[in-house]
Amino acid sequence: MHAERVTEVVGEATSGELSWTLSWAGTDDGKLTGVLTARNVSTRPVRVSGKPGLEPLDSSGAPVGARTIVTAEFRMPGYAVIEPGNTASTHVGWAGWDGRDPSGDVRISWSGGEAIVTANGPPRPRSTGPATNLWSSWLTAH
Repeated sequence: MHAERVTEVVGEATSGELSWTLSWAGTDDGKLTGVLTARNVSTRPVRVSGKPGLEPLDSSGAPVGARTIVTAEFRMPGYAVIEPGNTASTHVGWAGWDGRDPSGDVRISWSGGEAIVTANGPPRPRSTGPATNLWSSWLTAH
């Protein structure tokens, strides 16, 4: 199906249509690297446009202040279509952190909604910086 046609036919996923998982692992240099996966729990195909954002939360549910850096590499099409029951995933990372303690909960955001997920693995990188940003890449459907 042509990319423009898919965009017209397949709507952007809303918060209730995706279930997210996030798994972190520490690296030798103290950073975190991981995999973020979205599962389509709806009965229709859904689109997830752009790169998902990650925002670590503290124990009260407030953002700790670490932000996802969006890089500008081009991808065509700029979305993943996820069929019902299927998944799409991407690699993610967190360079370092020296601020408030994160709880392990992370707000995931995309153009159609947001969700809070409890990450598997360490709640924060061992490294304190100097870089403290998170990053994600494009979702790839499976």
